Amino acid sequence: MSASNSKLMGISIAAISIALVAILVASYSLTNIATFDEDDEDDERYVPQTREIWLFSQVDEHIDEDKFSIPPDQFSLDSIVVKKGDNVKIHFYNLEPVESQEHHTFTITSPYDVNYDINAGEEASIDFTATESGIFDYFCTYHQPTMRGQLIILDD
Repeated sequence: MSASNSKLMGISIAAISIALVAILVASYSLTNIATFDEDDEDDERYVPQTREIWLFSQVDEHIDEDKFSIPPDQFSLDSIVVKKGDNVKIHFYNLEPVESQEHHTFTITSPYDVNYDINAGEEASIDFTATESGIFDYFCTYHQPTMRGQLIILDD
């Protein structure tokens, strides 16, 4: 096997491994969404927590980009739910193959003003405090209208 083929095989194996881990973590995250008991009899104040979220880029193979003129790219989660006051830590992975050189962003506008541009095969840790309750769109600036979701911040 040539060195070039060996390198491509290594990259392919790494990409597949990352994708499998992403699927496992995403499915774990989906089945373990934090819920909050609104009927708490005690008059205790909510204590903010650190909420860690694992978010991945993915491609919907059913979208024909040439036919529909929209990108097939999506986020692995279409909603993230936290409470006001929580520290939010998003681990965002761009699972595009390195050779594609395709960028994705994780962007939220005001009041959070978050904008991370991540190269193919890379990841970023995005940290902020959920200071305002409401529903805020997050999106990739390169892949609209398909790559978007909602950050839902509940009152404490």
